[in-house]
Amino acid sequence: SVFHLAAVLDDGLLAGQSAERFARVLAPKATGALNLDELTRSLDLDAFVLFSSAAGVLGSAGQSAYAAANAYVDALAAQRRADGLPGLSLSWGLWQQAGTGLTAHLGDAELQRMRRQGVAALTPAQGLRALDASLGSAFAHVVPVRLELGSVRRELERGGDVPPLLRSLVRARLRRAGTAAAAPSALRERLAALSPAERQGTLLDLVRREAAAVLG
Repeated sequence: SVFHLAAVLDDGLLAGQSAERFARVLAPKATGALNLDELTRSLDLDAFVLFSSAAGVLGSAGQSAYAAANAYVDALAAQRRADGLPGLSLSWGLWQQAGTGLTAHLGDAELQRMRRQGVAALTPAQGLRALDASLGSAFAHVVPVRLELGSVRRELERGGDVPPLLRSLVRARLRRAGTAAAAPSALRERLAALSPAERQGTLLDLVRREAAAVLG
């Protein structure tokens, strides 16, 4: 059996990324997985398991290279299955860890954002049960994530940022059309009554509040 768990993080905004930074993240996970695939194709393996991340499925702020590396790993497992070989990619969600592992770099703001979006932490026991269940799965790609759909629904209803995949899992209650239509009109009227300097300050405060709500 082969288990591939390698990963390196180098988070940053897309505008600040470079080919070198992307390569640093892709090499251990994506290139490492490809090397293992090529070197073991002639072997009679019981299992070929790749540890991936939900970042490749749900997206993750500042982790474009890491998400791409994990998406590649997911596709590699699917290709192996199509070729008649064992292949399983596990796109793990958040684990409960006391300042260790890849989640150690996450700050309170990032953790709060994930909780608002309905992504809760797996306990070690839950993670191990998910691993056992996944090893016998007929699927090439499994996403072991602990979801709180109530949080997803609340975040949708308040107009928050929710990954499209999670958005499709719940049926958010639509706001009344009249209320939604009245909000922009009320803002326009409020801004029209202000001086240019006051208008700029009001808009800046509004943008800051919205950004804080999205980013935590």
